[in-house]
Amino acid sequence: MKVLVTGAAGFVGSAICDALCARGIPVLGLDLRPPRQSWPGLEFVAADLRDQRSLDAALSGRGLTHIIHAAALTPDAAFEEARPDLVLDVNLLGTVRLLQAAKACGIARLLHLSSIAVYGEAAPEADGLYHEDRTHPAPQSLYGIGKRAAELGLRRLAPPTDIAFTVLRLGPIFGLYEHASDSRKVTSPHHQILLAALESRPVVLPRAVPADWCYSRDAAAAIAALLTHDAPLPETVHIGSGQVSDLPEWCAALAAHLPLTWQIDAAAPTIRYGYATDRPALCIDRLRSLVPASHTPLPDAAADWLAHIAHPSKESLS
Repeated sequence: MKVLVTGAAGFVGSAICDALCARGIPVLGLDLRPPRQSWPGLEFVAADLRDQRSLDAALSGRGLTHIIHAAALTPDAAFEEARPDLVLDVNLLGTVRLLQAAKACGIARLLHLSSIAVYGEAAPEADGLYHEDRTHPAPQSLYGIGKRAAELGLRRLAPPTDIAFTVLRLGPIFGLYEHASDSRKVTSPHHQILLAALESRPVVLPRAVPADWCYSRDAAAAIAALLTHDAPLPETVHIGSGQVSDLPEWCAALAAHLPLTWQIDAAAPTIRYGYATDRPALCIDRLRSLVPASHTPLPDAAADWLAHIAHPSKESLS
């Protein structure tokens, strides 16, 4: 097995590279620039999802067997309005180009990272959750629309290539390897709160924001486990924590380690969150039926994250 991870320099892509390399799986990381970290077993190649020739050259002759497609633009509303063409070029057409490049490379399995954003304003099921087999996507943001279109594109285009594909819809992720970038300008509230605490700035939350927040290590571990799963996978699998927590709980977890003052004031928040209302959680029963799904409690996630940023060579938050 040799795995291509696209978006290897990004937040979730970096966490996935770490998880795979820790399991001794050779990884070819693809991005516009190298990851900030290096792991034993990681090789890097620069390529652009907007350029078919770039992708073809990057994948050819590498002995690749599997792909985890984590690369994406995660825009805020201003970015969507300013560059809708770029958002769709990367998130939709970039996926199509990647599949084209994979055709001649002997790829056995493609895991495509999608998002809870494909559900948009869809109503949850009777249990209050989104379900892969029952909840109909109704994306509202351009990001969600592009992600849903990429899912449908794979459904149409992948079968003739004999590449087994699975769509992994990620819930809200936070944690280790998170940083702001050109492709993800607004980070999770958890990351923003941690930065404020480290810089001794007060934290003002827009609201509690309860959600099934998933620590990045847990999400990456689940993705790695699915990649190495022996049996065929369903077309769609949710990746989430299976537990609801909120920002005051995260503040309390950090306050055990750092001086931190916080309050809720919807009129003057210092912490940005891109959704005006809270979203339902993802049902992860399907994930649990396939592989072990771990959940790191917030106090443990805070301790783990802080332990890594205490060593600048390992982790950078900015």
